Amino acid sequence: MKKEPTSPTSPVDERYLIEGPLARGLWRFAFPFMLAFLLQALYGAVDLFVVGLSGDAAAVSAVSIGAQTLHALIGVVVGFSVGGVVYIGYNVGANDNDGVSRAIGATSTLFGVAALILTPLIVFGTNFLVDAMRTPPEAIDFARQYFFVCACGFPFVVGCNVVAAIYRGLGDSRTPVLFVAVACAVNIVADLILVLGFQLGPFGAAVATVGAQAVSFFYAVWLLKNGRFSFKLRFSDFFPKFDAISRIVKVGSPLALQDALVNVSFLIILAIVNEMGVAASAGLGVAERAIGFLMLPAASFGTAVATATAQNLGAALPKRALSSFLYGTGFSLAFGLVFWTICQICPEAVARIFADDVEIARQGALYLRSFALDYICVAFVFNFNGYFCGCGKTLVALAHGSLATLAARIPLSYLFSRPEDATLYEVGFAAPLASVVSIVVCVGYFAWLRRADRLERDAAFQQDNFRPEKEKTPSETPLADAS
Repeated sequence: MKKEPTSPTSPVDERYLIEGPLARGLWRFAFPFMLAFLLQALYGAVDLFVVGLSGDAAAVSAVSIGAQTLHALIGVVVGFSVGGVVYIGYNVGANDNDGVSRAIGATSTLFGVAALILTPLIVFGTNFLVDAMRTPPEAIDFARQYFFVCACGFPFVVGCNVVAAIYRGLGDSRTPVLFVAVACAVNIVADLILVLGFQLGPFGAAVATVGAQAVSFFYAVWLLKNGRFSFKLRFSDFFPKFDAISRIVKVGSPLALQDALVNVSFLIILAIVNEMGVAASAGLGVAERAIGFLMLPAASFGTAVATATAQNLGAALPKRALSSFLYGTGFSLAFGLVFWTICQICPEAVARIFADDVEIARQGALYLRSFALDYICVAFVFNFNGYFCGCGKTLVALAHGSLATLAARIPLSYLFSRPEDATLYEVGFAAPLASVVSIVVCVGYFAWLRRADRLERDAAFQQDNFRPEKEKTPSETPLADAS
């Protein structure tokens, strides 16, 4: 009998995180994810770069403020989507195709409803959010234009992130690169036409961004609809039972709250820096774009660790799940040391990639030089988060994120910006100091897990959280406290 070809996105084929050399498997997952993030950061940076070519510091500041505010809102969605990644990944590891289809349907429905509710709130809250950022007066009209148009495209952003989460839960980090690449190409062409050609400034950049996201979303849905998988999506999967939704929310909500706090802290820091003048505001925006690129390796390996952990716990391989964390941390740390060195030797050259203005680049370089310590710190933070999230232990992410944000990042940023001669160099130290707080909490929790001999029980924990109620046996129920 002739064997039917299977899709590269099939759970049967995508078991390289569960079987074979683990280090190579993490690279195989992380590299496409890194490339997708790189392209995503690129098409976000294109707006800033092209507007900088045709406008002044006020226009650059407006795009920076609008993009950062939207990024904070999107971060909440991305945090919740990790619940879907873990739910799908566990069922992939358990080789449960019906469970995979249920998880995909529940994830899609949950975020579809969320997009419909959140979009009008964000659109009608444009003026409030822009004003709350203490936007410099000369940039406020530009910022409102950019934010309003981008907010109208929020459903497309949510849709792209959810489809990407579905593929990554399946262990496929390559396919999302395709629809991110499409968005990047469309955005670059549209920016050149609308901003440089028609001189529409931040408004044109926002239209280009939304158009690119829409094209990317419809292409992503088409890929998912026409993919060949070992499971079959049923219409009934998109009308999930409450227990399916609750599993996603249970894992995703603490991480979403943690991401929200971190992103709010960045917005507060941006508001603090806005009071230092439009050049400092634009410089911080440029630095944040560079930081987005340089954080990619740690973020990519952290996501690979989350997926590998979920799949290996689904396959009852907790020791291999732990090994994925150790490998991911080591790889991320190597990148972090390289990036720290670059930012000490030539930070202005890095900033000039995103801004042609000499003063804006100088301001951005000041921030990059001190912030660069965080590239080393997040090698630990992101991979701890990946491991804990893959285990379903997302409350610890909320705990250390809240503590680091409220006790370190925000107050230190404010304190360092108060002296009359303060620059972005001093403000930049707040981020790595906050990450140190997170590392201390994560290490303490990790040590407690080892002392309590709970790491070996992660597989049972996952079964209790992600296996449908009707499939549990009485002997599994007492393990519900393994979290």
